[in-house]
Amino acid sequence: MADVQVVKTANALIVTGAGFLTGLVVTLTSGTSGTVTFYDNTSASGTVIFQAEVYSLHDGLIIFFSDRYAPRFATGLYIALDSNMCANVWAVGR
Repeated sequence: MADVQVVKTANALIVTGAGFLTGLVVTLTSGTSGTVTFYDNTSASGTVIFQAEVYSLHDGLIIFFSDRYAPRFATGLYIALDSNMCANVWAVGR
């Protein structure tokens, strides 16, 4: 098992192989809203395991999943961000 903590401002592969998403902090760098999507894949396609809208009226999106509810992935963990977003992502690869 490998713990991963990364900061991303653009679409990126986070983990290759199986694991689970343990947490995220997503904020806007500009604009009024943006979408963050996590895929069970090594690219921005396939099965969506988590998706959310973030709005400028709020301080951002902060979620830390308990093990029971953490989104699982088998192929990989890929994040797709709108261009006006920054994401801190925590995941565990197995």
